[in-house]
Amino acid sequence: MMNSPLDKLSQRDKRALVAGLSILGVAMLIFLWLLPSLEKIRRLDRAIAMEAKRLEQVRELHKAVTELSDREAKLQEQIKRRTTESFSVASVVESLARDAGVMEQVQYLKPEQGKLSDQFREALVSLKIGDITPTQLVDFLYRLESSERILRVRNLQLRPSPKESGKLDATLTVFTLLPATAPAKPTQQSQEPQLPQEAPEDSKQPAEPEGDSGGKSP
Repeated sequence: MMNSPLDKLSQRDKRALVAGLSILGVAMLIFLWLLPSLEKIRRLDRAIAMEAKRLEQVRELHKAVTELSDREAKLQEQIKRRTTESFSVASVVESLARDAGVMEQVQYLKPEQGKLSDQFREALVSLKIGDITPTQLVDFLYRLESSERILRVRNLQLRPSPKESGKLDATLTVFTLLPATAPAKPTQQSQEPQLPQEAPEDSKQPAEPEGDSGGKSP
């Protein structure tokens, strides 16, 4: 009967061999099962963190959309109130310019025809302000944008004032939207009195008889 090579080992060597095989088995278990599991856990942690970040972004977006919806509802309510309101954008802009202390620098202020649609019509006015300081301009624009009339500014153009250094010449258009059913501000137009037209000179002369008034027909 052949002896196994293990029989030649002493008890100490056998214990060392068993310990080595155990360590090798544990190492193989770590590399083949535990490390991949840990990597999967790390991937899941990263995925959870990314999804949590996306969820936070969705919440912020939802909050922003809600705020915009509330603002839109308020604007719609303010616009609906104008269905029975009549006002002149030019007079409102003139009043705000006077409050801002720039009315004397307004070179022209003229209403213009706005765009029309089935639901809204555009009321606007163009104006030019000369020799205005940046501080005055910012104050005037703030008064326009924060007006209860929901005024908005567009086509703002700025140029250095040729008269005074450090000042500006500003041209801009101020507009607002009104419901198509809202009454327009009536404008007074001067009309020349109509005089009765005189008849032509030819029509004043009596018609002459064709023949001699004293003659008789044969």
